[in-house]
Amino acid sequence: IFATVGMATRDWLVGDKRAISAALKAHSTISSSTNYSSKKDYADADGESRSRSDIKPQIIQQWEPTFVSTVVLFSQIGFLGIILFVIYSLDKSSSDKPISMAGFDEDEFVFWILVILLYTYFVSWKRNDGKPEHRRNRTLDGAHVQDDATQTSHTTTSRSKMKEKIRQRTIEMASLRQRVEDGNRGDGASSQGSDLSKRLEEVLLTDDTVFDTILDTIDDDIQSKDESELGLLEKGSKFLGFNVYGQFRRICDVKQENDVLNRSQTLEWKGLLSVIMLVYQYNMGEYYQPFSNEYESSLKRVHVYDNLAKAAMTSLLFLTGYNHTYYFNHPSNTNRVFKLSRVLQVCMRINLLAVFMCLVLGKTNYGVCLIHTSWFLFIWAMMHIGHSMNYDKYLFRLKLLGAAVCIFLFWDCNISRVVKINGAWEASQTSWEWYCASYLHHWSAFIGAIFAINQPIASLQLRKLESLNLLSNTFAKTLLSGTLLVLALTWAAGPLRKTATVYNVCHPYFGIIPTLLLVNLRNVSCSLREHHIEMLSWLGKYSLEIFILHHHASNIVLISGYPRCNFLAISMILIFTARLLHNTTSVIRHMLLPANEEEKCCKNTVVCSGGIMILYAAACILTWTETVSLGTISTITMIVGILLYQVLTEMTWSDYRGTAPKLKKNQFEDDEEAEEGSTTKVSPPLLATLSICLLGYALYQAVSTSSMHSCNPNHANKGRWVPLSACLARTKLDRNFNKMNYFGPTQSTLNTTEQWAWPENTCGFHYHSKTELQLKLQEKRIVLIGDSSVRNLYHSLCRFAGDLTAGGYEGTSTSHSDASALFGSTSLEFKWAPLSVDIITKIKGMTVSLPTASEGGPDVIIAGGGVWDKLHLENTDEVRSSQEVTIKTLASELKSLRKKFGVSVVWFVPPIINTVALNSDEKRAQISEGNVDEMRRMYAELGVLQSASFVLDGPKFTQDRVLDSFDGVHYPNHVYDAGSQIVLNALGHLWGVDANKSFIARSYLPATRSLINPYLGMMMLCFVLIGLFYFDGYFGVGYLAQFFVKKVSLSPSELYKDAFDHHPAIAQDQISKEEYTEVQEHESIGLTGRSSSSLRRR
Repeated sequence: IFATVGMATRDWLVGDKRAISAALKAHSTISSSTNYSSKKDYADADGESRSRSDIKPQIIQQWEPTFVSTVVLFSQIGFLGIILFVIYSLDKSSSDKPISMAGFDEDEFVFWILVILLYTYFVSWKRNDGKPEHRRNRTLDGAHVQDDATQTSHTTTSRSKMKEKIRQRTIEMASLRQRVEDGNRGDGASSQGSDLSKRLEEVLLTDDTVFDTILDTIDDDIQSKDESELGLLEKGSKFLGFNVYGQFRRICDVKQENDVLNRSQTLEWKGLLSVIMLVYQYNMGEYYQPFSNEYESSLKRVHVYDNLAKAAMTSLLFLTGYNHTYYFNHPSNTNRVFKLSRVLQVCMRINLLAVFMCLVLGKTNYGVCLIHTSWFLFIWAMMHIGHSMNYDKYLFRLKLLGAAVCIFLFWDCNISRVVKINGAWEASQTSWEWYCASYLHHWSAFIGAIFAINQPIASLQLRKLESLNLLSNTFAKTLLSGTLLVLALTWAAGPLRKTATVYNVCHPYFGIIPTLLLVNLRNVSCSLREHHIEMLSWLGKYSLEIFILHHHASNIVLISGYPRCNFLAISMILIFTARLLHNTTSVIRHMLLPANEEEKCCKNTVVCSGGIMILYAAACILTWTETVSLGTISTITMIVGILLYQVLTEMTWSDYRGTAPKLKKNQFEDDEEAEEGSTTKVSPPLLATLSICLLGYALYQAVSTSSMHSCNPNHANKGRWVPLSACLARTKLDRNFNKMNYFGPTQSTLNTTEQWAWPENTCGFHYHSKTELQLKLQEKRIVLIGDSSVRNLYHSLCRFAGDLTAGGYEGTSTSHSDASALFGSTSLEFKWAPLSVDIITKIKGMTVSLPTASEGGPDVIIAGGGVWDKLHLENTDEVRSSQEVTIKTLASELKSLRKKFGVSVVWFVPPIINTVALNSDEKRAQISEGNVDEMRRMYAELGVLQSASFVLDGPKFTQDRVLDSFDGVHYPNHVYDAGSQIVLNALGHLWGVDANKSFIARSYLPATRSLINPYLGMMMLCFVLIGLFYFDGYFGVGYLAQFFVKKVSLSPSELYKDAFDHHPAIAQDQISKEEYTEVQEHESIGLTGRSSSSLRRR
């Protein structure tokens, strides 16, 4: 940034401004280039690549050691840094915001998706080729028809074109006949044939009436033959009055834009998935856990929306495999597509932003980028190795079968018996998470690759179906779509509604079914194929950036109290930021990794990687030496910036000024030395220093704001009881209890309860929903030690963990004993220790064999006491002295737990005693509120409170509920629930704001053997064989189209030759432009005006 500001300032002062103009135009240049590529250039480096024909020259020039090129590159890098700085500030300022206030609402989630989808459809339903819509009149049954004038004009035009073609052929025949006659003058038969030919030529070339009569006769003859060849289904339909010939059907033009899964569709699909992902994140779907009353693991609970999220991820990987394979397999792409520069471009496109986000924010939420990169490299290797076989019908598919076998061996077989690889995955948490995530989708990208190589066949099959009569077309497509729909419904009723453990095993093999159904339904008609939703397609260009940023959007609150307005504002900012990041990273990628420049790409990659590693090492050194401060960072930035600015200007400035426009050069020619020596050389470093100071001040404000929000965990006690209407969630009551609303409108103001809350807090404290609390406790072991008040806190945590019966009447024999409960991966233990000496005994008993928390020891120990000491110990000086020693020992043990074992320690101060409600005179004399308060002060003075990580202030959250104490000591369950809420908020600060997210990842990591299923893997190999050697992208379902059609070949194996000989993308590379236009016109005439049999006979 320092060097950029300095160089731009110097350029401005001399009045040249070429470098500034180039830097400002970089974003608009890449935007216009992207818009052009959406129509012509299908070779973008992000995997959305198709054909490289008719590509314009690269507009973004590669980086060269010149002044203008350096300013453009450095300005983009600096702009990227500023955006990352803003994201860092927003993330830090919102990191303590509540994760979920009301939990996941299915109704609101589906509502938002439908509203956005319908709105974008009605506003931006556009043709793929960009042409305007054709206006047509509609019949009552919705069929497209043309008015009489248009239809007559079309018929006349088609017939005139056909006449002209036949006349041209006739002229060629006449010239050929003349040459034959010249060589055979004495043959009478030849002379007679020549006379007949002459008369036929005269008729065809001069008499239009006879010509039209001949065409009509041919049509009548063909129609009569077609009628005689009608099947029983067609004859019955004709008898009932249905349109057998389908005069009103509509045929798509044979163009790439109208193929199955064209570029517009794939971008639209990515845009739709991005919208769903945003709404799902905003509604906290990823944190939604359908816990039941049973004590079971999250892996053993049915989570339909989480399973659907995995299916959406499968669709994205399907598109990844499809796009890259389509690009590599396209005949117009030569061996240059396999160059290393292409690989580096795609890897940089996928990972550049994710790497910088990880370094800046210190988070690793972008593992999906690594998965997409892995599958790109797999497909690149699969297509590159033996690429000479890629256009052989069977060798290419045998090669792909070998790749499928590799997938089967790696993920579906117990490969650890041969190679100790699974142990390596399990040794590292990160590698094991990647292995599990990749396992869930390990067939998705390869299925997309199979569909890509069979895509021309699927497109031709649909065009042939649409050239048939309406009835056959409708029944064949219904059978195709219906079969896939039945399979999808079976998946929805079966694996989708299974527990996470079962679904994780089934998903890699059955999760692709809904994707294939969506592909089929999206392309079922000509109109659907040649149109797309432009807004979603536009969003699809930035799907990668949206995915990376959406993790940080849900916790940002700009409009408090208006969640829908806040969602709209945050979404607009996020999409705008994603577009800026896309353009910025694209400019950097084009400049550093120029296309087809192997040496420069490798050199720049090494230099950039080395620079990033040096900066990261410097940051680690500053952290290790504890010298990280705003002053240190600013000083280092300015020193390095001055050196960089000085070196760059000395290298590039003289050449840059030498190429300045003539007028400006003459203007400064006389006193250039004086001008360069005064203002021009001094001002740029000063302005650059000022810019660094401003950025440092902004960083300081952001850190200060974040520090203000990062309050002391003990501030969690600073809340109060607030009234809460029981009718606030009436819509959920209506849905969950069959519209039986237990609270009427007039009762809402009377039936209120109270809940502990933090109305004025700025620390992000909030009332955790049960879902969020259960998530925060995953993979945690919590041990509670103390008297009956601590036991009631234990019951409260059990209720939040799923046991709604906890805290009921147990009897004295049960309540004065130890207890434990296991809720999935959460362990809760209670140890009965009414006296302080009992607490010490329990703690010492644990520390004898206590491992660290990371090795299975307790994560949290909650201890409390003092009331029973006051009740059962005599009030003498000797006992008091002994008690002081005991309390000091307790403080020492608590401190040891924190320092030696890293355990979070919570001390529970006894709640307020309702003296008048105590049920005996002895208790009223011994444990009155005054006496207990004296004991509280003793524990505080002797260091118990200072030894704890957090102090749960019992008197604070019970002072307004004293009258609720039924026996003077104990309170209703909802009061202890408030104590649990305070503890959970405090632990959120002690563990870190992202702790709960890491728990989620760990809870979905099953054991190695539970992932291995060779039988299902062999099933997938069978389907791969069908897809490869039966040439069907729908893996056998495409053959069902032949069931209703007998006269035309529709099976994918029979369409192979025609598909790859006449596919529009391939034909453009094999025939001349004039011949290709003629073929298109001929097919258009035949498919719109005649049946397929008529076209074949002509």
